[in-house]
Amino acid sequence: MFDVKKEAAALSAELETIYKDLHRHPEIGYDEHRTSGIIADYLRACGMEVQTGIAITGVVGTLDSGRPGKTLLIRADMDCLQVEEMTACDYRSENPGKMHACGHDAHVTMLLGAAKLLSAHRDAFRGKIKFLFEPSEESIPASMKETVRAAGYDGEGGAGFMIQQGVLEGVDMALALHVQPAVPAGKIQIARHEATASSDVYDIMLTGKGGHGAMPENAVDPVPAMAELITAIHMLPTREVSSMENCVISIGQVELPGSVWNVVPERAHIVGGFRTFNNDVRALLRQRIPELAEGIAKANRCTAVCTQTLGYDATINDEAMALEVSRTLENIVGEGNVILTNKPFMGSEDFGCFTQHVPGVLFWLGIGTGEDDKPLHNPYFKMDLNALPVGTACHVQNALHFLK
Repeated sequence: MFDVKKEAAALSAELETIYKDLHRHPEIGYDEHRTSGIIADYLRACGMEVQTGIAITGVVGTLDSGRPGKTLLIRADMDCLQVEEMTACDYRSENPGKMHACGHDAHVTMLLGAAKLLSAHRDAFRGKIKFLFEPSEESIPASMKETVRAAGYDGEGGAGFMIQQGVLEGVDMALALHVQPAVPAGKIQIARHEATASSDVYDIMLTGKGGHGAMPENAVDPVPAMAELITAIHMLPTREVSSMENCVISIGQVELPGSVWNVVPERAHIVGGFRTFNNDVRALLRQRIPELAEGIAKANRCTAVCTQTLGYDATINDEAMALEVSRTLENIVGEGNVILTNKPFMGSEDFGCFTQHVPGVLFWLGIGTGEDDKPLHNPYFKMDLNALPVGTACHVQNALHFLK
């Protein structure tokens, strides 16, 4: 076996160049045309069979060892956030209102580095590797909704769209990494089972009868109904879901459209979301929230319209694979630097769509330096460039381990 860490470290300058270029030119979901072009050209230069235009801008490069074995899929996401970058780095975003604030540019860079090393060492593994570059992991931007729906996809993230177009055919297992400032640089964190939560959205419009605030008896006020509904929704995790389940419900938007202080409003609007790891709990909440809305609205002489958006699936790590990943990655970051945890992360990740179909593992690559680290999705988020060869080495080490 070749020296994975040494060869990945030798790519550091090249990886940094790729990363800075991608960071300067962020692209939103399903509009990653420049990014996907760079990826496809790089994979072809590695001698791979390359498919482009999957789920509009997705790319898959297949590396065949020429020897029978399993097929491993390794995913990187490509899209940026619609955030104005506030860092002072010399490679900051050149696209106004767009920024790689979630590290997807680093994910692409690391996987390209792994593709280069593994293509140069096809004799070191058996079977095939699919290097998958996913569009729109951050959900569909409003400007791209019409394009995506016209292409025949009614889901949210790019993973489901790519799966719909057949990328999991013949795949035995899947892996992905995500950079994480909350984990110290040089360390890796892996959830044994529940990695990231599902994420669904509900939107409720309560309608009464507007009127003058001085004469509420001549109106039908939706505000008391809204207040009751807010309380009832917040009670769901504690009274209708087992205390043994991880479940979060939030209400992030409350408004009285077009109302002023001395008016009984005609409408009251609530938007929120819920997260869980259990599909039965997910189904329960999808049923109960509209039932509560309709029942409370009726009791208050109002009507309710509840629309729901089915978001991301929970990412459920395969426990046996997670243990294997934790052991083999000690070869990259050192003994004691891989944290295997039972504590889940309530944020969401579109990789969960893959783990609903094949055994897989998502793990967190630490980039925290302890010097005012900004979280993901922050306009001041900054990548630790020293992590680029580490992430590349992790991908290579995993591939060599699972495709012995």
